Amino acid sequence: MPFSYEKITTHFGHIFPTHVEELCELLIILRKQFFGDLDLMLILAIIGSRALPARHAKAMTYDEFLTNNDKNRTNQPINIQSVAECSGIARETVRRKVNKLEELGYVTRNDQGMLKVTAKATTELTASTEASMQYLVALGASSTAFNKEILD
Repeated sequence: MPFSYEKITTHFGHIFPTHVEELCELLIILRKQFFGDLDLMLILAIIGSRALPARHAKAMTYDEFLTNNDKNRTNQPINIQSVAECSGIARETVRRKVNKLEELGYVTRNDQGMLKVTAKATTELTASTEASMQYLVALGASSTAFNKEILD
């Protein structure tokens, strides 16, 4: 059975507790990994999403994601202004947080001010990626359980 908005709303009680519990666990791990600053994580995620859009990620395995930072990555340029517009975070705040990400070695900026996530970010933030995958696994398991219940 496909996973849909209608199925979630109809069987809300089956998936919502898992979602809340697992989302809290994910946010706790992300908060720790980003020094209590979830905006820092969001900014890095936005920059990374430009380098690896969904259409390129579909053919990538997790091992390829971890070991080959350039394979299938388009590195579409994004600058501070674009990150601010996308996130809703003030431009000056984005600038300060990008500077922090640069200090950490997670982001580089070229001469035109375009931003790119580094291989160091992929390597050092593996715990965040793992936590995100655990969240997805838990939601998938919850979905499978309520789908099985419906069919039985």
